[in-house]
Amino acid sequence: MITLEGIALPETIEAVVLEKPESLAVREIPLWPLESYGDPDLVLVEVEACGICGSDLRYFMGENPWAQHTLGRHMDNPPNIVLGHEFAGRVVAILDERNAPLLGKRVAPVCSRVCGVCRYCLTGRAHLCPDTVHTGHGQGWGERKFYPGAFAEYVPVWGKGCYTIPDSMAGVDAAMMDILAVCTHVARQGRIQRGESVLILGAGPAGNGLGQIARLLGASRSVLVDRSTTALRVARECGFSTLIDARESKDLEKAIAAELGPFGAMTVFDSIGAEETLAMGLRLLDKGGTLVNMAVHDSTLRLNQMALGAERALVTSCNFSSGDYTEALDWLASGRIDVRPWISRIERAEVPAAFSRLLEPDKGGDFFKVVIE
Repeated sequence: MITLEGIALPETIEAVVLEKPESLAVREIPLWPLESYGDPDLVLVEVEACGICGSDLRYFMGENPWAQHTLGRHMDNPPNIVLGHEFAGRVVAILDERNAPLLGKRVAPVCSRVCGVCRYCLTGRAHLCPDTVHTGHGQGWGERKFYPGAFAEYVPVWGKGCYTIPDSMAGVDAAMMDILAVCTHVARQGRIQRGESVLILGAGPAGNGLGQIARLLGASRSVLVDRSTTALRVARECGFSTLIDARESKDLEKAIAAELGPFGAMTVFDSIGAEETLAMGLRLLDKGGTLVNMAVHDSTLRLNQMALGAERALVTSCNFSSGDYTEALDWLASGRIDVRPWISRIERAEVPAAFSRLLEPDKGGDFFKVVIE
């Protein structure tokens, strides 16, 4: 291993470990054994900031959202996953001299590596690769004592997926790149039409990011719906004016329809994925429009096929492509996307308590997007 000059790597590091469902612990674990993974493109990043994602909460509860979205089925999770896939930091060690230009650079890494040889990788669908190796998800690493993630002092990633960030970009902002790339891919799945309305059910970080991207892609307006005071406040701070508080509407669908007008929305994004929200979203969808279910759950849906009449489309979205990542990074670096109102900073030791608050909305307080700094 080639380390950055002046850096002495520790033998152990502090990490937040998902030992089993609903059991998080801050532990001292061995430094990641890069050489043993058999991939010369791996580099070691000293974590500057890492976000807590909604999928992290789903892993905590025993789901496997990567498998549900990418494979379309449930997979059991291994024990001792170090969660965390939304992160930024500094490259402090490499395995291959070809990555020497990255040493010392601040980067916003892509958190996964695809195989490059399966039918999905070879047909422009690499984000659906079943042999993905995924940081923070326990996917593709084989059997390990601890599975790499960025809720730790250091994390292994792939040199080919490291995007350098300017010194002017705060680490907490750069750590939002993963969710922004996901939002960019979701927006493309939704076929946003210039001059048409967008309905976003759920104004959390994914919904907020989607709303900002919809503006950039030419949507005439975005209607954001949520029941969280914090989410609606952050939406206002990010420049959204058409907001609906689901708690205050006796007839929520009627209130949304009044904002959208007689034709409804050309694109609906549902970040909840419940049977009720999907059914309502389809009723509010214009002819030829697209509803994107952003939260695929292991549950059965009852759906009247007439809801898909007039060429309405119901689709899902998973992961992102390299093009989505570079586009989102350009928007963030240029200030066209603003994530500063999102962020609440915590320390690594506070993560278990933060999960408890995030999973009980009444205790969530002002948390919108929590970032470990």
